[in-house]
Amino acid sequence: MKILKQRLEEMKWVPIHIENITGAHAGDIYRFEIINQNDEKEKYIYKEFAEGRNNETEVYKKLENYLEPFTKLVKWWESNPQAILMVDLGSPLKDDFMELPLHSKKKSIVSILQRLSYLHSLKIDQTALTLDTHSITYEWSEWAIKQLKLLKARHEWASDWYNLIVYTYQKLKLSDYKVRGPLTLTHGDPHLENVFCYDNEIWFIDWEWAAIGSPLRDITILLQDVYDEELVRYTYKAYKELLDSKKISISNDAYRRDFHHLYIDHTTMMLAWEIEKYFQGYTSEARIKEIVEFKMKEINRVVKEEADISQ
Repeated sequence: MKILKQRLEEMKWVPIHIENITGAHAGDIYRFEIINQNDEKEKYIYKEFAEGRNNETEVYKKLENYLEPFTKLVKWWESNPQAILMVDLGSPLKDDFMELPLHSKKKSIVSILQRLSYLHSLKIDQTALTLDTHSITYEWSEWAIKQLKLLKARHEWASDWYNLIVYTYQKLKLSDYKVRGPLTLTHGDPHLENVFCYDNEIWFIDWEWAAIGSPLRDITILLQDVYDEELVRYTYKAYKELLDSKKISISNDAYRRDFHHLYIDHTTMMLAWEIEKYFQGYTSEARIKEIVEFKMKEINRVVKEEADISQ
């Protein structure tokens, strides 16, 4: 907090309230208020990055000409400790999403998909950006297998789910998969904790994992906070229609294959992360059981669909 106060003083900002935001964050996050020149309160978020997790400042440097319509970033600091300052967007969509009726969830999903479609249709010089290109590896499967084994050691209800992860990555040869569709600029982590509705617009935070990749990279990560197969299928169809409307060319077969392979990899990733949050005490046993059962069911459904099509 000392560095934050120093930096605000340099900006000639006097905070009237500073609050530390706790949680499973990659750094220290503070919310504060100031009184602007019109004697109005303004709220901001300041984030100091944890060691080794400061790639977001590099992303902003490379993408500052592109990201203004999608993020409420105010300032960033490259000097240690590296940090960013952004407008306080309120509560993430995830806070209320789970309790919404299905038709409202669909409406919310469509609004996010529309914003992502604008991001994915940006005309950019990909080589000039020097961003990484996303690819599927064994990283997430190895982590998920380890986490599932630890979960089974703790609870009788936990099954040998890790065997399905091993089978799926081998069956679909996920680590060898090459994206069939176009490569675009992707956010890299737009799950519902990183998506906000502010001033009737959709905004995204946490651009640390931005990279060149399939637009379906973002869609399959967005779906990690969706626990309804009907809504997953609805999102699958709705985004294909949006890509078509944006003249982003991808065949139905390429779309299906890209979606399925990325969906499995990201479901595996979030499976491991959700178990980790449970181990850290952020999730109840009842909830992690629901999460694991749904995600394993989805992985099994997708690998069967791909296998059926291949026959």
